[in-house]
Amino acid sequence: MASSGHDVLNPVDDRYTPAPCGELDEIRATLDDGRLSGGAPVLAIYEQALAKRFGARRAIAVNSGTSALHAALIALGARPGTEVLVPATAPLPTAMPVLTCGATPVPVDTLPESLALDPADIQRKLTGRTRAAITLPLWGYPNDERASTDILAQAGVPVIEDACQAHGTRVGNQFAGTHGAVGCFSTHDRKLLSTGEGGFILTDDEELGECIDWYTHLGHLRGTTHGVNYKLAGPLAAIGLRRLKLLDGQLDRRRRNAQRILAALPPGGLLRELPYGVQDKPNYYNLVLTIKDRIPQVAAAFEAAGLPPDSIRWRYRPLYHQPIFQPYANQCPNAEHLATTTVQLPVHPGMTDATVAWMADRVAQIAQGETRA
Repeated sequence: MASSGHDVLNPVDDRYTPAPCGELDEIRATLDDGRLSGGAPVLAIYEQALAKRFGARRAIAVNSGTSALHAALIALGARPGTEVLVPATAPLPTAMPVLTCGATPVPVDTLPESLALDPADIQRKLTGRTRAAITLPLWGYPNDERASTDILAQAGVPVIEDACQAHGTRVGNQFAGTHGAVGCFSTHDRKLLSTGEGGFILTDDEELGECIDWYTHLGHLRGTTHGVNYKLAGPLAAIGLRRLKLLDGQLDRRRRNAQRILAALPPGGLLRELPYGVQDKPNYYNLVLTIKDRIPQVAAAFEAAGLPPDSIRWRYRPLYHQPIFQPYANQCPNAEHLATTTVQLPVHPGMTDATVAWMADRVAQIAQGETRA
């Protein structure tokens, strides 16, 4: 990494863990109770708090965001011989659960310079075998899916929101994860609400919620329906319950850090923020900038500064570039362009003011065309 004279974040480890703030007491209480499994009383309290916080009727805590997506897909009828529409921008954890169901993933292109699904491409790819469609506010950025969801509703196809990176993101007057039939979240270490491993599902459909609850709890051992053990352990629910109270503070700090960097961007420069609606709010899981020109040079300049974009750091490309998904490849030019022209910057609360100031200065230099390391 290039040296800046400041405590610049190591881009290989951009996790943020909030200060305990009493969560040891929460864990101790769970340990003292003696019930540590997914049947611990704290689970119901945690689920009620999640539903209230995000404005949903029902929340089901599970052991990962992948489990959340898999359970939602199963509840909506994804099986061998069926199809699921998946954004071409999706990372592997979004699409792997489709394969777990035995269903066929169908990559769908996005609108230009957007994470929203392209309605015209949806119409081309809808079939009588389509059982669900996944939308994706990737990097915590809101996307206006109204045109797409109208088409899907007319076809009777339910929407799953993969909001695993979008805790607290707002789309209009609603939180991401509350617009579709089901919203799926992760509480992995890198997420704004972190329990180490874990996830949860939000829905307003009581019948669907019951179906998901039974599936994720081994059919409640009644022997009447098939299920799996996706329960979240009691101590992790205790951590989540405590950290849920810190979410607003995290959102505020991330947005302040992002705004400091955005304020340094020169008008008409090589960089601008990924567009979103005037009534929407990203949670700034990452600050995402788009490159207008000199794409390879700008990406290389960020890498030289120790801030590699996902296209370099994780070799991020549209889903069908991954070997396991190549059999499902089709043409998604907008997603191709988005993958190579976006830069994802950390803005989490663990960054010091000196780090944010250095990043703002370096980003401004790159935006002005100073792309040499």
